Amino acid sequence: MTQSKTLMMLLIVALLGGACTTSVEVADGVRQRGDNIFIYEGPEIEAVVGTYQADRSLGENWLVLTIQLRATPGVGVVTVERSAISARTPDGRHLALLSQDDFRTNYGEIRSRARRAELSAPTNDPWDRGISRCDRWLFAAPTAGFSTDELHLDSFEYCWGPLIFHAPRGIQPGRWHLIVELEESTADIPFEVEVDR
Repeated sequence: MTQSKTLMMLLIVALLGGACTTSVEVADGVRQRGDNIFIYEGPEIEAVVGTYQADRSLGENWLVLTIQLRATPGVGVVTVERSAISARTPDGRHLALLSQDDFRTNYGEIRSRARRAELSAPTNDPWDRGISRCDRWLFAAPTAGFSTDELHLDSFEYCWGPLIFHAPRGIQPGRWHLIVELEESTADIPFEVEVDR
């Protein structure tokens, strides 16, 4: 391959790579990157939410998202409690985050959905590459140790895992919201569940 062809290929790859990482603002403090990644930057926390599995679960009773969380740099430690996380359906109903007991009880039904969501989860691209992953999460598989009911976030590491909600009326298309209530603010992260994405 000649040098000019090599340079042209590198330029095309760079342009395509740049196109894949562009994002669009969908709400105050929320950007969408691609079809299934939503980036929230708020006064207390920052989050990267993956909705890949939600789009593939229309009509099903389990809403599975993935999320990466960290404290916004400069605010110190932020506590996120399990009870402070919910999802709002397109018709305005609130779904509570599953408890660890309910997660273990329904693990056989949830496991494959959670695994697919985890495999499609976004990386911590918007953040410094030097940030490490925390060793705790809100859910633990039956043979995989312990879960926690609250996360203590700082800006030097991120906590990552699935968020699972029981949707008794089934997952419907439309605008959903992931809600995280914090001490001084509320993270409201809208995302669309679409039929043929």
